[in-house]
Amino acid sequence: MDVQPDQAVATLTAQTSSANAATAQNEVNAAMAAALALARPIAGLTATTANYDVSAIAPDSGNGPDKYQASQDLNLTMPAPGGAPAAAFQALLAKLQDRGMLLESLDGNLSDRAERQAEQAAIIDALRQIQAQAAVIAAALNETVDRITTLNVNIDGGGPSPGPRPMLMARAFTPPQSAPATVTVQATVSATVALDK
Repeated sequence: MDVQPDQAVATLTAQTSSANAATAQNEVNAAMAAALALARPIAGLTATTANYDVSAIAPDSGNGPDKYQASQDLNLTMPAPGGAPAAAFQALLAKLQDRGMLLESLDGNLSDRAERQAEQAAIIDALRQIQAQAAVIAAALNETVDRITTLNVNIDGGGPSPGPRPMLMARAFTPPQSAPATVTVQATVSATVALDK
């Protein structure tokens, strides 16, 4: 079952490197603080951070001191009918890219409520299909369906598809475009059906 997404989602990364680990971390911390300050006033937008990482990077030549790379992800989620982001969301992405953040992904997704509704609809659809198949099988055997004795239901909820990898573009950034596809939610139902003559 294909469902129109009801929110826009994006992940950006603040990343920097320095000969000093503390300097790299301070720069990432400052970049993330500035990004959150830009994101938080936008009505309906949820901004959360994730995946803070600092690692040593050996020089390409094998000579010289290591550098330190620090990075942190910023996750943005905003209600969006059809998954298409609002102008304020797109403008924010352009500002953050202009400040050096990498756009890791941009897509549409289902909110928790929309995903639950889609799962329920997929289950009902799968149950109707199994009832119809049981009736066809019973008719072919000149029998009738007596009852379903066991029933197993599995849900495969769709998430956002992988977005584009980080891209560096010429300044100034124009807002990124997004026209998300539908999200597929599947329910798989298996049953043991008792037949009666």
